[in-house]
Amino acid sequence: MDAKSQSIVAFLQSCGEAAPSLAPNYARMEELYKRKLWHQLTVLLEEHLGEEAAAAQLGGLYETFVSDFKHKLNKLALARIQCADADEVSAFAEAALADHAGELESGAFVLCELSRMLLRFGKQEAAKEKLDAAAAKIEGAAGVTPEVQAAFYRARAGYYKVLGPAAEFYRAALLLLAYAPLSSMPSSEALEISFDLGIAALVGEKLYNFGELLEHPVVATLEQTQYAWLAQLLRAFNAGDIEQYEALVAREHMQLEAQPALLSNTLFLKEKITLMCLTQTLFQRTGPGADRIVPFAHIATAAKLRMEEVEICLMRALSLGIIRGVIDQVNQTLRVTWVQPRVLQQPQIATMAERLQSWASTVSSTLTELDALTPEFAA
Repeated sequence: MDAKSQSIVAFLQSCGEAAPSLAPNYARMEELYKRKLWHQLTVLLEEHLGEEAAAAQLGGLYETFVSDFKHKLNKLALARIQCADADEVSAFAEAALADHAGELESGAFVLCELSRMLLRFGKQEAAKEKLDAAAAKIEGAAGVTPEVQAAFYRARAGYYKVLGPAAEFYRAALLLLAYAPLSSMPSSEALEISFDLGIAALVGEKLYNFGELLEHPVVATLEQTQYAWLAQLLRAFNAGDIEQYEALVAREHMQLEAQPALLSNTLFLKEKITLMCLTQTLFQRTGPGADRIVPFAHIATAAKLRMEEVEICLMRALSLGIIRGVIDQVNQTLRVTWVQPRVLQQPQIATMAERLQSWASTVSSTLTELDALTPEFAA
């Protein structure tokens, strides 16, 4: 071995002596380094950096050991090693960008991780710059791996969690879960993102359909924890069930008041459950054979509104684009032409099936009558 290799081996041995619990890892690193088994060494390094005790030695390990052969490593693996610990990596994270400047995936990965680190340090503008740079690399690119996509949406969700709006966080977090399922996350992260998603769904503007979220393991995760009340709240909103919502508020008021986002949006939540009740009521009046003329009195009863409040509620729903129709102020009715598409739950699917069966029966009956009235065409 040359003098440089000898100094690296000596460094690994000193690290093993300083952290006896990690000594087997350092001994294995020394062996793989001497044999130039770079892939196996990469795998070992990533496992090693997952050890809590390794964090204190990360800076020195990278500068003295990894930097010697980093050009031999897979670029994305190198990026993961460089960004393994934000507190330690801050000293050379910017330099890491130079190592991946011309790379699509590893470059985007480093930018995303650096954005998350800057956000934790309160440097929000710098974090947004790195996030935008990562987006420019990823958007429109073909074949980007799920790991890099997950890193991007994790950084994006983290940014909007801090700065809002809640609806942007909701969309980014759902896309994150498309690339990194809850089952692949540590239990603490899985619970945190499930809770944050539930809160964002409730307080996010223009989010009036939780069907996709309710079909996701997020709700099942919440139901198994102290946040089961949040899962019940989401189900009540999606069903537009005002009575269940009011019962939950009365029963879980201490839990709700402990959440600043919910407490500061009390009036908005009341409006939102009313609008979701309206869409659910009107959904039942759409489809083949349904009576699309809905009296104000029917809406007032379903949504627990005074008659004079119905038109205001309808105008709000029309302005948000969650329904389309024509208000007849004289006859106090609404003619429904469209209701926002939604992910259907089993009861809603059953309603649609019944309506289609009724429509098919009506069409068949009409056809029979036409055949009887015009036998010359049936011949």
